[in-house]
Amino acid sequence: MVNVQTLHRRAARVLPEVIKTSGVLVEDAGESELTAMLFPLRRKSAGTLMFRLSGETRRAMGDQPLAYLRTTTKAREGLGRLRNPFSYGPWRSTSIGCPPASPGRRAEGKPLQILYTRKTDGKAWMVVVPEEGWLLYAWRD
Repeated sequence: MVNVQTLHRRAARVLPEVIKTSGVLVEDAGESELTAMLFPLRRKSAGTLMFRLSGETRRAMGDQPLAYLRTTTKAREGLGRLRNPFSYGPWRSTSIGCPPASPGRRAEGKPLQILYTRKTDGKAWMVVVPEEGWLLYAWRD
């Protein structure tokens, strides 16, 4: 049976080893939708998946998340048995706006740091927002 835990375990293979996650965020996905994300013959050719960063990863990133991610440019595993792990380009950082403060998370007016990279073939991207505790993985095959 395909469930959210299976999706998380299998999808996390595309992430670098140092990025630990505690789950995926999906909106009321049924088994057929989860199956379509997991199996190559049914997998959507484009999509996104949101991961929750683990507390361990957030603590390890500390105040220097770009330095923490800088050397991590290889996925944990390949997606198929005979496939090599994906390679990613250099991590980059940017800041966005001054969104309203979230209770217990951010000070009003403090820019939000965003870290991002893309697969070397340009067919997938990772966006990490350490302060909010999530990672967005997007692909277009």
